[in-house]
Amino acid sequence: MNTAGLIRAGLLVVPVGGALKLLGDIGTFDSIGYGIAQPAEAATVTSNSFVLGELVGSIVPTLLAPFGVLALFFLLLPYGHRRTLTAALICAVLGAGATLPGLGVINFAVPALGQAYREGWAGAMTIVDSFLTWPRGAMLYPAVLFPLGVILFAVVLWRARPVPRAATLLFAVSAVLIAVPLPLHSLRLAGGVLQLVAGSWIVVSVWRAVPTL
Repeated sequence: MNTAGLIRAGLLVVPVGGALKLLGDIGTFDSIGYGIAQPAEAATVTSNSFVLGELVGSIVPTLLAPFGVLALFFLLLPYGHRRTLTAALICAVLGAGATLPGLGVINFAVPALGQAYREGWAGAMTIVDSFLTWPRGAMLYPAVLFPLGVILFAVVLWRARPVPRAATLLFAVSAVLIAVPLPLHSLRLAGGVLQLVAGSWIVVSVWRAVPTL
């Protein structure tokens, strides 16, 4: 496969990641950390749909993310702005890597704590809720590097115009909504929808243009 084909394939990660994020968020909607009673939290996090939703909607898209940002990097490299692109690539890859430990806690430790709560350990769900607040929640803070990287990529997309600017704007907004540090699950749902729309738009635009690059 030539470079153009690899770029086209790599960019599929953007809409696919949005679709997976959306599906995962629907499966775990308002599950923990949103003022829900602890018995209800425990029942949710010990369900198969929670584990599957977090795996499909969080861990898999994060693992795929470096392939998408590498495709963006090589797509935009001929347009210049190399310092911005390099910063974007570094931030996005480091941010994705820094996110994985926190996602591992949510996907594997939280269900175990939920089961412990249901078996009689009253403080287990308090520990779960503390993962979303200071100081335990600080383990998720480095993840802000990923949306920062996306925004930097969006800056170059905006300047270079290989895709419509409206798609670039939706792409940047989706990253902010998915990463916003507020207990508003609906924002992440909206972010997943926008990433799916923006990613599909970018892929269609690039697939038409890449043969001429």
